[in-house]
Amino acid sequence: MRKKTFCLAGGVLSLLFLFSGCALFLVGAGVGGGIAISKDTIEGYFDQPIDRVWKASREIMMQKGFIKLEDKGHGEIQGESEKSEVKIEVFQVSQKTVRVRVKARKSYKLVPNLDLANDIYNKIFHKLE
Repeated sequence: MRKKTFCLAGGVLSLLFLFSGCALFLVGAGVGGGIAISKDTIEGYFDQPIDRVWKASREIMMQKGFIKLEDKGHGEIQGESEKSEVKIEVFQVSQKTVRVRVKARKSYKLVPNLDLANDIYNKIFHKLE
């Protein structure tokens, strides 16, 4: 019994160690299937046409700052806002579902700016409601 408890505790500690650097959680969303948050990226899913999601993402990026590069074929919008580099990825996951990732980093791309990424994602989300 004691050996079983020790093995179980060791397994739990191992899992905690493996997943400690990955702060990922899901929150339900009205338009999307949820949002995933990591150190510098907000990700969500929308049941909308990809062209509509692309257009909304582009408009929000232009409102928040300016676009440096856009590649609709690869689903990438890169820009700058609030002295941070912003990257928005729009990707067709299935026939009905589109994934949007917003990544923001400041200080020569060294420091995550999760507040800005979250703000941009929320503006896209509200535009698509």
